[in-house]
Amino acid sequence: MDSSGTERRGRAREGLPERVGAAFQLFMQGRMLIAAITLLLIPGDELVPQTFVLVACVVALSWLAAYRGDLLVPWLLRYPILLALEICVSFAVLGIGGASGPFFLSTVITGAVAGLLYRWPGAVGASAIQIALYYTTLFVSAEPVSDTFQTLVGQPCFYPLAGFAGTALRRMFDDQERMAVARRRAEVAAAAAEERARLAREMHDSLAKTLRGIALAAAALPGWVERDPRRGIEEAARIAAATEIASREARHLLTDLREQAVQRSLPEAVAEVAGTWSRESGVPVVLDLSADGDLPSRSRYEAVAILSEALANVARHAGAHAVHVRSFVDEDDGVVLEVHDDGRGCALPDLPTLARAGHYGVVGLHERAARVGGAATVRSVPGAGTTVTVRLPLEEPIEQHPAEVN
Repeated sequence: MDSSGTERRGRAREGLPERVGAAFQLFMQGRMLIAAITLLLIPGDELVPQTFVLVACVVALSWLAAYRGDLLVPWLLRYPILLALEICVSFAVLGIGGASGPFFLSTVITGAVAGLLYRWPGAVGASAIQIALYYTTLFVSAEPVSDTFQTLVGQPCFYPLAGFAGTALRRMFDDQERMAVARRRAEVAAAAAEERARLAREMHDSLAKTLRGIALAAAALPGWVERDPRRGIEEAARIAAATEIASREARHLLTDLREQAVQRSLPEAVAEVAGTWSRESGVPVVLDLSADGDLPSRSRYEAVAILSEALANVARHAGAHAVHVRSFVDEDDGVVLEVHDDGRGCALPDLPTLARAGHYGVVGLHERAARVGGAATVRSVPGAGTTVTVRLPLEEPIEQHPAEVN
């Protein structure tokens, strides 16, 4: 039986937690096996067509309940009278095979199923019916009645005990389900808190810094216009470029609010981002991604953000005909993500010079990688393209909380 079929049936059992459905399936498989053994042990002179059909029906119903519970269980939950009718049929078979025969265990399993499905009310009701039918079957059957303690007292006691076992099992599963629901709610709350904290860090580390740089440059602009109009024109152009960067960062944050952070593995997220960028830009992207190269959620988010920024730089500046994105696992550096384009390339200045010139995108690549304990390098050769390489650790870095945030 494949796992997808099991999960599908588990979801279809209305009103039953998954563990309860699995236990029900196991009970029915055991009951089917016992009924089949009973059929084999019935003496040949007693195996008339009516008897064969009756036992075969029990086997078929047990199979249906075990492997197609999605059809039968909803009806049993909605109409408990169906289980009572099934109990009556089971005791008809018990009368044929004898109270001490192997089919007795099948009737005990039915008591456990009643407790599993209906809890205490079902266990008590099923036990009462089973005990009454047991004594009725015992005294009206053709089999000689044994007056031993086991036959008259011991065996009937199995019915309430089985009902108690089914009820206890259901209570345990219900407790586990409540704990699982509470854990999921706690995980959702923790994820929401982490998402709010991440967005706050993004606002502070990207958009806020960009806006602060724009504000400082705008404050100095009148002085440059008075002293050096040409320099003032250059500063105005840089302010306009930085404003465009701030607008892009704001759109990026709003997109995160709508779509949430990366929820898939790193290879899946990289493939999606690169594919979307390729369709929008018209530049083909060749992917070479290691299936094992995944990261913790924070590092994964920063890696995808770096990829997005690198691809945006390619679209704005490179004039590339193709982009090659690859990822692999390095024993020393963790996960390595590389973005290479065949564009025009350039001679890159150092980071302080880039920051003073208002080119915060490249600076942001390094800051994002450092934020999660990694490192980023950008190599660009005029006429030979640009390569962005990011190395991120496989383990989540320990969060550091500074005493003061500017």
